[in-house]
Amino acid sequence: MAILFISKSDNPSEWLTALRERSPDVDFRVWPNVGEKHQITTALVWKAPPGALTNLPNLSLIQSLGAGIDHIYTDPHLPLGVPVARLVDKELTRQMVEYSVLAVLNRHRRMDELRKAAHEHKWHVIQPIGFAQSRVGVLGLGEIGMSIAKTVSNLGFIVQGWSRTPKKIEHIKCHHGLDGLKTLLPATDILICALPLTKATNRLLDKRTLSLLPRSSYLINLARGEHVVENDLLDLINGDHIAGACLDVFEKEPLPTDHPFWNHPNITVTPHLAGLTIAASAADQVLENIRLVQTGAPPQHQVDRQQGY
Repeated sequence: MAILFISKSDNPSEWLTALRERSPDVDFRVWPNVGEKHQITTALVWKAPPGALTNLPNLSLIQSLGAGIDHIYTDPHLPLGVPVARLVDKELTRQMVEYSVLAVLNRHRRMDELRKAAHEHKWHVIQPIGFAQSRVGVLGLGEIGMSIAKTVSNLGFIVQGWSRTPKKIEHIKCHHGLDGLKTLLPATDILICALPLTKATNRLLDKRTLSLLPRSSYLINLARGEHVVENDLLDLINGDHIAGACLDVFEKEPLPTDHPFWNHPNITVTPHLAGLTIAASAADQVLENIRLVQTGAPPQHQVDRQQGY
């Protein structure tokens, strides 16, 4: 039984070390050095090349190396009948919460304005935006979105959440469905997107939906670039309906050097680092999922292929 590692952005040496500290005899192979294909039972993947998971007759688990799994389902040759599992890791979630808090406070304390004043050598004393004008809406109330909503609420912000199906979170008003989205957006000054990418959420944030936000609202996207119609967002920012955005993910990554986001004074760009997978933290979950599948049980955080998460 062997593990096949397929990722250009994760360090295979870190994963090999973390796995062998816990299971010294683990057979760990790095794609494309597959070896005997019939020996492969688990694939650890992040953006695997199309077809990389085919012709592995004993493959019994496809484990994402991140919280998202849309990168797996883009493969038209994905083998049917093999369970796919998301990575739900405390360290990854902590980073996503940390990024969200940083972005919310950056907007609330008007740090962009202060940096501009400092660059111009101006002693510019300004009040924070009031909590009543810093209402936060969180799209997506899975493990990450729920943790973001609770943490931001604990800082004193008015927080509401939205998800596909009904959710209950103490001290946070939750909405669901299209009607719920239409209710949440007009009451949101800082919108955080933490949604999974599915057919239903792809390009969800277009001119029609973003226009429901109040004037001078702010967007934080740490989910997937495909959630946002980038030209629509630019039009709304340039038209002064949306004040700005903090974006960690984009339709095309790396973001092209000539993309207008880079030099826009009201947009903060970060290179898809809001939540980075740490092998030492996530290795236990991977090994537990392998053990579960070997016993005939489903892995933790198995994906529903129909729902896409």
